[in-house]
Amino acid sequence: MAKNSIPAKSVTKPDVSQKLIWGALGIIMLFAAIIRIRILNVPLERDEGEFAYMGQLILQGIPPYKLAYNMKFPGIYYMYAFFMSIFGQSASGIHFGLLIVNLGSILFLFLLVKRLVSNYAALASALVFVLQSICFDVDGFAAHATNFVIFWALAGCLVLFNAVTGDKKKYYFWAGILLGTAPLMKQPGFFFPLFGGLFLLVNIFRIRKSGVREPVYKFGLFLIGSVIPLFSMIIVLKLLGVFDRFWFCTVDYAMAAGKQVSLGEGVIRFIMTFTPLWNNFYLIWILAGFGLAALFFHPGLKKNNRIVFILLFFVFSFLSICPGLYFTEHYYITLLPAIAILSGIFLDYLIVIKNKFSEIKHLEFISYGILILVVTISVVNQKEYLFQLSPDKLCKLAYLSNPFNESIEIAKYIDANSKKNDQIAVLGSEPQIYFYARRHAATGYLTTYGLMEIHKYSLAMQKEMIAEIEFNMPQFVVYVNSNLSWTRKPESETYIFNWMEPYIHNNYQLRGVVDIYPDKTIYKWDSDVDNYQAGANTILIFKRNE
Repeated sequence: MAKNSIPAKSVTKPDVSQKLIWGALGIIMLFAAIIRIRILNVPLERDEGEFAYMGQLILQGIPPYKLAYNMKFPGIYYMYAFFMSIFGQSASGIHFGLLIVNLGSILFLFLLVKRLVSNYAALASALVFVLQSICFDVDGFAAHATNFVIFWALAGCLVLFNAVTGDKKKYYFWAGILLGTAPLMKQPGFFFPLFGGLFLLVNIFRIRKSGVREPVYKFGLFLIGSVIPLFSMIIVLKLLGVFDRFWFCTVDYAMAAGKQVSLGEGVIRFIMTFTPLWNNFYLIWILAGFGLAALFFHPGLKKNNRIVFILLFFVFSFLSICPGLYFTEHYYITLLPAIAILSGIFLDYLIVIKNKFSEIKHLEFISYGILILVVTISVVNQKEYLFQLSPDKLCKLAYLSNPFNESIEIAKYIDANSKKNDQIAVLGSEPQIYFYARRHAATGYLTTYGLMEIHKYSLAMQKEMIAEIEFNMPQFVVYVNSNLSWTRKPESETYIFNWMEPYIHNNYQLRGVVDIYPDKTIYKWDSDVDNYQAGANTILIFKRNE
């Protein structure tokens, strides 16, 4: 063979070894684990407290919606119960469960992008996802339902793409099961099985000339799998005798509550919540925008409808943050995997096209440099949160005057001054107190902001809450004198406030005052409450007259 006649493959730069790739992923996941372990003990906020209390009831053999009501589907409560059964009924136990879910999501995302694009794109996407999913601006330290939605959604997307590329019929069924489980965590998860179904329909249309019988059969397997979780949930709730309450909470009331925000207000909410996320991660959002454009030019995405898969996943991920137009910070978590994928595509595209633009040298190093810059800026912008803030200070910084730190001390007092079978009532939206105190609620209404919303059920819900409290005569009543907990509006129904004062005055005595200021909290118990002048943001703890 002539000296200059060298096979092309011998001059091609070899791929990074699989061991190096998996080692890099391990470092990324280890970084996520170290950050999360440092803040495991951050106090629960009210959504977490609600899920934790309902999970606690499940561990006691009490089904959801029987003694506690919530507008979300029950999957999240069972996930909480599962992790608490392993890691303990505490904030750290719950957040260790979040750590497991987050690591699983990182792994599923990496494997998905590895199949869709390349090893490098997979690592870049995993790193971008870690930086954003753990961040302060999406309440990444809290075990919100959106984290669990994306866990099942990414697992389903991975299996679905493997089904299409590997032509394995049973994978279609299991992809449906996994994607169909996502909405059981939270209703906006429905967008992910819809994404999977639409992608398969597009696939059928693309190959219609070669016959549609087999693709339709595969779509049928996916459809059956995707509805099994929902129908199984309905059957179980019917058998447990709580379906009617479930339907009211998750359908009737949820639909009424979903109409609270107008389009104009929704736009304002989006701007307010997205702005901090943009400020800290503007490079990632810019990369994702370039990635959306590069999607149509990347030569590695031409086969197996990869472009359609990624584009639909992005569209439906965005739709998943829109229901109700609330745009709360943690809603963005279900969008972050799509942003990470698009960012990884653009960084990979820079390397792929280097042969087409020989005049631009070292494009791969430009790509690596951009990724390093993204990581550096993201970490520097969050260094205090990631490496310095204690769990208590983090909670205070994130939630200001909301009484999430204080709930622990209140629960300790109630636990020390009541019996295990005593019930308590929290007049406010602080269900974490029930969880910490390990006492049953005297009412199924764990939060009161739903009672302050403007809809046809508000008065009936207030009356039902009152009736349950009067019937159960709780040992303690905790009144949260803060609009952060009630979110009362000028038009809100005031029936419960007219009932509250005389009921408490006639049946209870003040035993505790928790006075919350921006820089400190003052606790007064028992005789120390006499003649104490409380501030504007207080929690009053009343004990039933003997």
